[in-house]
Amino acid sequence: MEAKKKLTLSELISNADKIKAKKTETRELYVKSLGATITIMKPSRTTVLDSYEIGEGEGNSFLVYECVTEPSFKDTELQAAFGVTGYDVLDQILDSGEIDSIAKEIVDFAGYGKDSVSVVEAVKN
Repeated sequence: MEAKKKLTLSELISNADKIKAKKTETRELYVKSLGATITIMKPSRTTVLDSYEIGEGEGNSFLVYECVTEPSFKDTELQAAFGVTGYDVLDQILDSGEIDSIAKEIVDFAGYGKDSVSVVEAVKN
């Protein structure tokens, strides 16, 4: 079993810029129905919690609407072309399960996945 390193305050301080930069990371996701990629940004804790408060389904649409940066689903010209406003545009553009799949990727990207934190077992003598 691999030994886990203890994080120190001085390491946090010396890596402050690097840690801050990770908060603005983006990822590319391939969307099969579109035959192209979209860009998602890492959501803030507030955005994720707001999506949970809205509830599954609508909350997933909110999360995708807020976190897809390219193409921007917030574009008013895009919404006008589909005859809708707000995140209703997602239902016009994406296949049924894609909104939920993209939302899951966004939540995992924010560190809410199963593998982001683990318990360190104490070594028995």
